[in-house]
This record gives sequence, C-alpha cells and structure tokens, in this order.
Amino acid sequence: MAENAQGKEFNVEELLKMGKDAYDKIKNEKIEPEPTQPLNVLIAGKTGAGKSTLINAIFGKEVAPTGSGEPVTQRIIEYPITNNFSIFDTKGLEMKDFEKTLSQIVEELNKRKIKPVDEQIHIAWLCIAEGNRRVEDGEKRLHEVFKELNIPVITIITRAIQDADEKGVKFSDIVKAELSINDDKYFQRVRALEVEDDEGEIKKIMGLDKASNKGKDGLIEKTYALLSEGQKEAFARHQKHNDELRKKAETREHARALINRYSALAGGVAATPIPFSDFALLLPTQIAMITHVSNAYGLDMSADTAKKLAIAFAGVAGAGFGIKLAVGSLLKIIPGLGSLAGGAMNATIAATTTKLMGHAYLSYLDDNFDELENAISSINTDIFKEYWDKAGVLFPDDAEKIASK
Repeated sequence: MAENAQGKEFNVEELLKMGKDAYDKIKNEKIEPEPTQPLNVLIAGKTGAGKSTLINAIFGKEVAPTGSGEPVTQRIIEYPITNNFSIFDTKGLEMKDFEKTLSQIVEELNKRKIKPVDEQIHIAWLCIAEGNRRVEDGEKRLHEVFKELNIPVITIITRAIQDADEKGVKFSDIVKAELSINDDKYFQRVRALEVEDDEGEIKKIMGLDKASNKGKDGLIEKTYALLSEGQKEAFARHQKHNDELRKKAETREHARALINRYSALAGGVAATPIPFSDFALLLPTQIAMITHVSNAYGLDMSADTAKKLAIAFAGVAGAGFGIKLAVGSLLKIIPGLGSLAGGAMNATIAATTTKLMGHAYLSYLDDNFDELENAISSINTDIFKEYWDKAGVLFPDDAEKIASK
C-alpha cells in the first residue's frame, strides 16, 4: 500500500484499474489526427520531360492533366493534392522563353522564401529527359538557384530507357558532373510508365521506390528523407508506391492524436481535487497512453509491460526536469516500499510531461519500426533517456515549461 499527500491509500492494482478505466473511456472513440504540416513541392523541366506522368505515377491519380490547377504566375501552376499538400509545375523550361520563365520562377521562390514556412517551397524536383542526352544551360542555372535558396533539389532523369550511349558514356554521369551532384540522395533515374521497345520487350516502371529500384532507395524514399517530420507524413500518406511508408505515416498520425488526448487527460487529472493530486496518480493515464499508442502500431502490450515502461519513463522525466517527485518517490507506489510523499502537480506540467513521454516513445517506435516486438522487450531507462532528450529537442517549448517549474 501507498498513500497520497492527502492520506488516501492505494496500490498498484488500483492504479492499473484507473489506467484501464482511462483507456476504456476513449479506446472506441474516433480520434482525428492532427493535420499534417503543409508540404509544397516544385517540379521543373522542359516540356516533354514527363513531369505530369511522374506526378500521376507517384500519386496514383490524374493530378496534373485534369485542368484543376490554379495559376500562380503565367508560368507556374499549382496542383493541390490535399488542402495541405501542393505540387507547383513550372510548365516547361523552353529555351525560347527561358529568361522570362526563369525570372518568374526565381521571383516566386524569393517571394515565398520570406513568407511563413507553410507557404514556402520545401523541395524541388528537376526533371531532365534521358532522350535529350544533354543538360541545358537553363537547367544548370535553375539547379544553382535552388541551391542558393537552400531548397533541397533532387535531379531526376526521366523517361529512362538506356543510360549508356553507343560509346559506353552514361548520361547519368554527365548530369552528375555538369550539376556537381556528389551524393546519390539528390539524384534518381526513373521510368514512370511501362514501355515496349522495338523488339516487343516490356520495360517496367523503374526508380520510383525501392521495389522498382533493385532494393535501393528510389525517388519516393529519397524525397521522404529530405523532408521535415510533419512533411514526411504528408508525402508518405499520398504517394502510392511504398506501402510501408504510407502505413507508418497513417499510424504515426493516429498515435500523435492519442498522445494529445492523453496529455489533456493528464492535465485534467492534475487539476482535479482529491484524490487526483499526486504525480504518481498520472501514471495510470500514462500507462493507458503507452498501451493505446502501442496498439496503434499493432502491438498487443500487456498491462505489466506498460506499467514497467511508464515507471521507467516517469523516472527519466522526474530526474531530467526537476519534477516535484523524485524517482525514488515514483517507485514507492509498489506495495511494501512505503508511503508516497509529494504535493499537487501543476496541470501544465502534468500535460507537457505526458506529451513528451508519448513523443519519446513514439520516436522509439519509429526508429524500430521493422522489429517492434524485440524493441519493446529490450527498452530500458538508459535507452529511453536518449529519446526523452530527443523529444525535448523536437518540442523545446514543452521542455522549457517543465524545466522552468
């Protein structure tokens, strides 16, 4: 048995029951995920480079040719994938009108650069058709513009059929040399449609994802890697080739919604009069959160495992940010180890601590997505300390709220 600051006795079984009650209360509710962080992708290249084909191949529907795009400038059209995700098409880098086209692109990029981050261009795809066998001066200049503005750019050789010419010279090597591309994460050859050659041989889709790129990262994985966390989710959910990325994004969004809900519940627990006034009484809510988030990732977690994780997590939180109860006090909820000392928790501290705990756990699950069962069995306080610190970096305002108390 243990008792709270007001003298009410309780034990671990009662705490777990409270946790189960909290979990049961919302497990059947439809929890809407937070909107993903806005994502804007600019795709550039000459007419005939296969930009529309590439867009439609990756997003699985007729996005570009539908006529639903909205003109941004005379030379740029916006195609909305969702309310938070748009493709900006430059309509063709034709040498005849290149200076005008480049001027409009640069003007638009500079204009967006000083706008809120949600309205900026977050990544660019520069498409160069393989059949042209040359890199135009305009393509070089635009590539430099992206680099000068610190916009990540992936150069894409489109309509890829044959890399080497009759002399064995690879067009991919020419492009990399002329654009000074030294890292393959910024380069990809793709074939967005199946084609049949003169001999009747079918050339399958190539380079879009790992499955079509001989097990190596394709355009989808390379784009995903260059985006921020929120943008990753927007991109992963709407691309149609990498099922694992899409599942991970959808799972993570749901888990984040759960964390926000349980954080709010934790704040309510701390603000409620007797008997919900001690930090230890947050543990049932946190146990329920860990269990529910685990379920979102397809893990069937036992109450005992969730309890051990929550105690370890709470210990790290208490030691790291000076929460009113020390690690030793947290462990005193275990029967036979004495009374629990401590005062009422501030509702803000309760909510933000729970939120950081949830995001630390979420980061750990993401990093071990391929072997979740083994990851859960091997997690310990030292490992979680690393992820708690990572959560503090990702959510500095929340970390500061705790540290300042």
